[in-house]
Amino acid sequence: MDKNRKSMMRKVFLFDWGDTIMRNFPCETGKMNTWKKVDTMPNAQEMLKKLSKSYDCYIATNAKDSFKKDIIEALERVKINKFFKDIFCFNEIGFLKPSSEYFDKIIRQLDVTKAEIVMIGDNLETDIRGAQENGIESILYDYNNNHQDYNGNRITNLLEILELYSIQIN
Repeated sequence: MDKNRKSMMRKVFLFDWGDTIMRNFPCETGKMNTWKKVDTMPNAQEMLKKLSKSYDCYIATNAKDSFKKDIIEALERVKINKFFKDIFCFNEIGFLKPSSEYFDKIIRQLDVTKAEIVMIGDNLETDIRGAQENGIESILYDYNNNHQDYNGNRITNLLEILELYSIQIN
């Protein structure tokens, strides 16, 4: 499928939160909004700024400790909350990725088809295979290059999403 056709078909991007949009620090515990240090993943802000002009972006996370308001507070600390239309988390949905119930609930809430969704995440099992098993396109964010043998859509830099969907980087 050519890039222009891909960009016309898609309208919704679901992003995992920890280690996809915001960095998980192993030394920190509890809700991310209470951590001493928070940070985005490399190029997350630049990518979201450009992508959100053309597409709706959402957080789709398995974070069990955090409620939507906690996630919003963490996103606000790194000034990226404005790029997301909404947040889907365990405490709001009641299910976890990779379950079909998780994705089905999002699809119903957004009133979109599976073909209109792209799931981006760093976890091969929950984010990627979960989306694929539910008929949703996925992109593995392999920032540490741990899955070079993965044959599906794989990126190592979040800016690559812009290239995949023909969005001007400059």
